Parts: sequence; structure tokens; C-alpha cells
Amino acid sequence: MWASKLIPLLLSVSLLCPNVASFPAPQAPSNNVNIEQISAAPANANPAPVIAPTPISGAIITSESQKQPSDSNSDSGSVSAEVVQLAPGPTATIEEPPHSTDHISVQTITRSDKIIQIPEKPTETPNPRTLGFINSELDTRGNPSVIPFATADPRKEGSLDTAFTKTIHSTSYRSTATVAATIAPAMAHARRYAQPEAEHMNFHPIRQNVDDIMKPIATSAPSSLFPRRDTHPVAKPPMPDSETGKPVHTNKFYANMMIGSRNNPVFTFPYEVWWSNQENVTWGLAFDHREPELRAYGPPEQPSGAIKWYVNPIYIRSLQIGAAEFTRGQSTMEMSNFAGQSVDTVFYADPAKSKTTGKMEVTLAQGMGFISARYTELTPVLDTSVFVRSMTQVNNFVGAVLGATKYRITLENGAIWVLYAFADLGSQPLKLDVINNGRIGTDKLFSGLIQVAKLSKTTAGDPAVEAILDSAAGAWVKSVSVSASVAGDVGKYQFNYERKGVGYAELLMFALPHHLESFDSATAGKVKSAYTLISPTKGTQVAVVANQWTMIERGLPTSIGWLPVKEGAPATFSPAALNRISAVAKYEMQQDFSALSDLDNMYFSGKALAKFGLMCLSTSLVLNDVDLTRTCQVKLKAAFQRFAENKQQNGLVYETSWRGVLSDAVYKTGDPNSDFGSGFYNDHHFHYGYFIQTAAIIGFLEKRHFSTTGSWLKANQEWVNTLVRDTANPSAADPYFPVSRSFDWYHGHSWAKGLFESFDGKDEESSSEDYNFAYAMKLWGNVIGDAAMEARGNLMLGIMKRSMNSYMLLSTGNRNHPEGFVPGKITGILFENKVDRTTYFGNVVQYIHGIHMLPLTPISPYVRLNSFVREEWDLYFKGNTGNIDDGWKGVLYANYAMLDPKGAFNFFNAATFQNKWLDGGASRTWYLVFAGGLGGATI
Repeated sequence: MWASKLIPLLLSVSLLCPNVASFPAPQAPSNNVNIEQISAAPANANPAPVIAPTPISGAIITSESQKQPSDSNSDSGSVSAEVVQLAPGPTATIEEPPHSTDHISVQTITRSDKIIQIPEKPTETPNPRTLGFINSELDTRGNPSVIPFATADPRKEGSLDTAFTKTIHSTSYRSTATVAATIAPAMAHARRYAQPEAEHMNFHPIRQNVDDIMKPIATSAPSSLFPRRDTHPVAKPPMPDSETGKPVHTNKFYANMMIGSRNNPVFTFPYEVWWSNQENVTWGLAFDHREPELRAYGPPEQPSGAIKWYVNPIYIRSLQIGAAEFTRGQSTMEMSNFAGQSVDTVFYADPAKSKTTGKMEVTLAQGMGFISARYTELTPVLDTSVFVRSMTQVNNFVGAVLGATKYRITLENGAIWVLYAFADLGSQPLKLDVINNGRIGTDKLFSGLIQVAKLSKTTAGDPAVEAILDSAAGAWVKSVSVSASVAGDVGKYQFNYERKGVGYAELLMFALPHHLESFDSATAGKVKSAYTLISPTKGTQVAVVANQWTMIERGLPTSIGWLPVKEGAPATFSPAALNRISAVAKYEMQQDFSALSDLDNMYFSGKALAKFGLMCLSTSLVLNDVDLTRTCQVKLKAAFQRFAENKQQNGLVYETSWRGVLSDAVYKTGDPNSDFGSGFYNDHHFHYGYFIQTAAIIGFLEKRHFSTTGSWLKANQEWVNTLVRDTANPSAADPYFPVSRSFDWYHGHSWAKGLFESFDGKDEESSSEDYNFAYAMKLWGNVIGDAAMEARGNLMLGIMKRSMNSYMLLSTGNRNHPEGFVPGKITGILFENKVDRTTYFGNVVQYIHGIHMLPLTPISPYVRLNSFVREEWDLYFKGNTGNIDDGWKGVLYANYAMLDPKGAFNFFNAATFQNKWLDGGASRTWYLVFAGGLGGATI
């Protein structure tokens, strides 16, 4: 829910001349922007220390006052849900040298193996400034400053179900209950329940082996329960007629090119690309790769001493591919083939004249090693705002057998880029010349392939690296599909790359650290460890030359089900513990389930329902109190039914433009922030995960206690499946939803930001609500008998465990973030281009860490490694919870149960416990069961 809106770190190139291009920025909550000029750093400056003042040229736009927290001691019931209204925001300015087409004097040195062109040095301008602008203001559109606690205080008037007290029965427990048997050592990694005399405690997958987990959930139109909307407040980008009736992704890496100004950066990892379409700059596709020394760093924080944030500069026009025929106002760009890891872009010189010639086609793909452009009858031009130091035509290289021409371009900041060109039959080989410091071009039409890649500073002089590029040149990626299977607790998934190009070379792509850890032996054998580039926010990427990657995840949570799993000896609940849980459950069950879930947004409503669902589960599986469970189930089903009939305050609609199910609040109010931006596709996995989890619990309890006909499941399955399809549709065979809207198979976690522009790309604020969706989907698949859905959830959880512990949950020794950032233990908000240890609703330590904890469920110990939980608790919360006097206290102590289950159980069991320490999405009943299930209820 909290992910998504833009913290723009507005950066731009501040280069030498006063030609200024204005970039419209995402609107921020305030016009009062503090802009501080900072002198430029020279191109050869040493890397800034990790806790140094921000080493940036241009401007820093910051408004830290907007990040100040709400009162950390306030009761969650008093939090206002008023949304932030949009206001004009800052604009970025890019100062660049004039983009002249005039020729200057160029020295040419001819040798047998190369031709070197060296332009004269600029005389009237200083050396290029290659850093840019940083905007650290937190733009909260779609993320109102509301603490993520779902319901009002149940003790308040109108929240109690008075009829319940008339039917409550007395129960007394006199013997110990064992709820889980010892886990066999060989199965400890899977945390498996294994009690033969209590079969319901064994959570078994429907099938051990599922060969294809990407089968469609359904291919029919969404139920008529969801009213249709044929428009959306955000217009889709120009696209071919053949694409107009298809689903279009809303949360993928290329969204910045689809919406608003369409010129915000896209982060393919490791490159940054953007459509240069502004006034006073050349028109085309610009790109860059940022070395670590260009980063800016925030101030240190206590008690960790870690820097608060770091960010990479954007809009450094290292190179730009275009054509002499491109002109602003006449030329256009269309997009098509919107896939999870790739998208096609076509740049037309004059579409009114022709769409078959005069065009440049570029596929953007995550991890692409080359920026590859297919030209059809255009005159290629390369522009740079960093300036050309020299250009070398390289002869007699290995790739020349394919008829390629090769150029090595050295820029004034020392960066080296390599360009390859392959002419089509009938087209002359590409002959490039340095025209001036900022332009390289030719005077002849060209049809064929141009590819560009960067040599990192650490490998620029290594001939082995250029040999890798030489041998891979000519191949480019057209699209990527994902296939996957599960066998027992081992999952396997593949990236299947569609290769295009000349010759027979396999594709050069870049892997992230979590990919490298999980490659099978065949893929690992194709890693080219000599060629690396730093990623914006996820460590070092390494080249792989292969047309398919295969990753293996072992120890999937196939046997983690309804209750927390204790490794080692059986988890037992003493009579005293059972009696206390029973008394607490009966007290909490007095709440009016329907009233407390009848809220004006899906997020808070879903959290309330899931809270009550876990209470029902506790009375069934731990207390084994069928009568109390029946009472709970009746109340829960009645509350859930309002949503299953789409009669909640803000119903769900199916819109046919982008294609998805979303809150109709945005249509009623016209406010993109309504329902936390759900109407703009923010946070659907956060919101819908709670409903799917609740439905799974109801279905399970119906089967276990109350119905053998499956009537409830039959009546509600389509509604729940539609929520799964909207967020995690596995197959393009389903024409009503994009494939995997939220989960990013390349990054290994979801992105929460929907259709909002952002200078720093997609983001996610809550790792725990991300994996809660996959956990809910797994449970729902198990209940309805969909083996592929269950297996898919298990594999996603396995991938998330690896990726989140690589990039979000930062144990000592993490090497994927700057050394000075890791001691803070948590990323806060992880963007594609920056990391900021804060939240959208406050800058208090329990907020920042707690949003990565809640909800606490049986899957939490699987993802949150014990060693990490220990480091985080000891640094931030050990002996420091006394002043926390609201629902975050309960969250922290439920998380503490993973370290000290008895200590956590005693906290929730104490006579001095106060209900205000529970947030509206949690119950004391469940927290006692959670801590007890981990071994804390033996008192």
C-alpha cells in the first residue's frame, strides 16, 4: 500500500552552457522547494566518502520537513485518513551545451588496425559537468500520510457485537495440546509440520510435482459483479492498432515512457534510458550508465551510523542515438509488445509520410547488455552532452567476420563506450565521423543494426572484456518469457530470451546478484565474470552470454501452512496458555466484524478481515473449539460477503483501457490518491493479498468443520480468482489482465508504484506485504485445488526470500548496497534508482522497520532470517520499546517471537498488556498463537 508514489530524486545533467531544457516533474505536495546551488565536481574527482556532503553539481531539491513523523505515541484509532491533494511541483532543468551540427577541426590518426579521430578541445566553455541535480523531496501522491493500521479501536462504541455475548460458552483446558511434531532434520529447511495423529496440522501441497506452473487461472471475462469502465484517467501511450485491445502493464520498468511527459528515466539495469523529447535538446533515445562515484549520499543516522539514503544522478546524456531526420513536433515514438521484462519502441521520423521507412526500432529489456537500434533508411546521429574526447574505428576484430564496423568512443569524463554497426544487404557499411564535441554522425542513409555498450572504469583496459563484446555483437533481445516448474520443495524457473540479429552469437545480458546465486550449472558456465557493471541500487551486475537462463530455488515453503512452524521439538501449549488464549479470543470475538471492515478503502478493510480470519483459525487449530470457531466463521463470512457481492463503500470495477480491477473511488472523486492510489494501480498486491488470505481461511475452515459440499467456495471462487488474476495473472492466454502485474521476475520482488511518473522509477516500501500476497495465493491455491497456483506461490516465496535478503533486509556483510548504508539494516523505500530509509507516512524508526514486518504470519520466519531479525532487534529495539505506546509495539513484539518466543508470549500474556498496543490489523489472540506456535506457550 505504501509503495508507490514518487520520491522524485530529480536529477539532471548540468553541463556547460546556458541552453536550458525544462522537464515537467511529478507534482509534489508543496511549491516551497529549497534549492541550493552546489559547485561542480570535476570529471576526475575522487569518489566521495560514503558519509560526505552530497557531491553534486547543479541543485539539490529537498524538503525533509515533509518526512517528519506523526506523533509516535498516538493511538492508531485517531489517525486521520485525509488524502493529500495534488499541487504543482518542482521542475527539473537540464543545462546542456548547444547541440550544434557545425563541423569543427578534428585530428585524424590512421594506423593499420585503427583510425582515431580527436576533436579540438572546446575553448569557450569549462570542462563538462557530469553530475546533475538531486531532488530528495518525498512526493506522497497516492501514499497519504496514514499509518497502516486498519480499523478503529474495538473498545469504542459501536464496535462490539452485543449478540455474541449471549451465545458465548465456557471452556476450560486441563491438559497440554501439541500442535506440531518434531521436524525431521532433513526437512528442517522446509519447516514442515509432521504430526501423524493430527492430520490437519500437516500442510501438504496438492501435488508434489507441477511441470508447468504458468497455466492460466481462467480465460473468461471477469464476472459481471464488476461494473465496466471503458476509460481511465491516465491515457495509454500511442501504439499500433493491433495493441489497443490488449492488456497493458502498469507497474513495469518502462512505465515512465508511457505516461505524462513520457521523458522520465527508464532503468533497464544496468543502464538508464529516456526519450529525449523536450524543447532545446536533440530528439532521440538518450542513455547513460552511472559509476558509483557519481552517487549522492544522505546524512548519517543513529544508532547505526548508517547513511540515510543514496541516489544516482539521472539525465546524464552520455550518448543518444537518433537520426538527422528526427525533429521535435514532427517525429513520434510508439510503444508495443508490452511484456513483463521488455517493451518495443519505434521512433518515426515522419509517421505522416511513412511508417515502413524512416524509423528506428529499439527493444528495451531488463538486463540488456547492448542498447540495440534497428535503423530503416535513416541518417544515424549520436549526440552527447559529456563531449567526445576521441573516437577510434577498430579494424580486424573478431566480430568483423559478421561484416560489422566497430568504434570505441571515449568521452570527456573518461567513460568508454563501444559501438557496433551491421549494415543490411543493399546498405553501405556505417562510416561515422566526429562532427563536433557533442555530435557524431554520417552523411549517408543507413539500414541495419547499431549496438552500443559501456566498458566500466574497472574493466575498460581489459582486452578480455572487449573480446566478450566483440563475440556477442550482432545479437539482440526481442522479448523474454518466463517458464517454471516445481518438484517437491525445489523450484526451477527460466528466462527464455527471443534472440534476433545477425550471426550466431548468443545474447549478452546482465545478471543481478540473486540470479548468480541461483543459476544452474549450465547457466553458471555462461557467466562472463570479467565483464561487470554496477547497478543503480542492487550491487554489481555480471555479464552472461546465453539465450536462456535457468535458476533453481531449493527449500521452498511447501509445508508451511496455516500455523507458525517450530523447528526441533514439538510446539506445545500448556493448559494455562490455552485458557488464556481462549479467554482472549472470546473477548476479541465480541468485535463487530462487519462494522469494523466496512471501510472506505480496500486496504484497511482487507486487513480487518484477515485479522478476524486468523482469530477463527486460532480457535480451530489451537483451541480445537468447534463451537467458538463456528461463531467466528459465521461472523467472518457475513463480513466477507459484502465484498464478494461488491457492495462495499467503494466497489471494484473492471476498466477496459489498461485492463484491470480497481477501486471506483478514483472515478467518484477524481482524486488519484484515493484508496492509496489503487485507482492508478498502486499497491494491488498489498490490498488484495489480505482478501485472498481471508478467503483461503474461510474455505479451509468450511471444509474442516462445516461443509462437505464446497458451496461457499463455489459461490466465491470466481471473485477471489479475479483478484489473483488482476495482480498475478500467470499467462498471456488470459486476455483480460497483464501477466504478473506486480511481481517482477527479473528483480525477484514486486513493485508497488502504478501509473505515476517518477524520476527514480518504480519502488516498494513493504517487503512483508509483498510476500504476504504470495503466501495468500499459495494458501488459496491449496484450498481450491489449483496445484499450479499453489506451486507458483511457493516459488515466488522462494525467490522473494533470496532477493529480499539481498536487497531489502540487510544483514551484516551485505555487498549489494554501499558499505555505509548497510548498517541501517533495512532499505526503507527501495526505488530502482535510489534507496531512502524512510516511509511515506513518517520517519520514525518503528515505522521504517515495522512496515517490513507486518503482517506477522507463518511465512514471516521463512523470509526474515533469524540472524537478520537478531541484528535488527539488538540494534534498534532491545531495551528501546518503552516509549512506543501504540500498535507498533505489538508488531515489534510479534516479530520478536522469532527470536524469543517465550519472551514474546509473556509480553502478550501479561496482565499489564494494553489493547492499544495492537494495530487494527492484528489481534492479541493471533499474536499469542504466533508466539506459542514458535515455542513460547509452554508456561
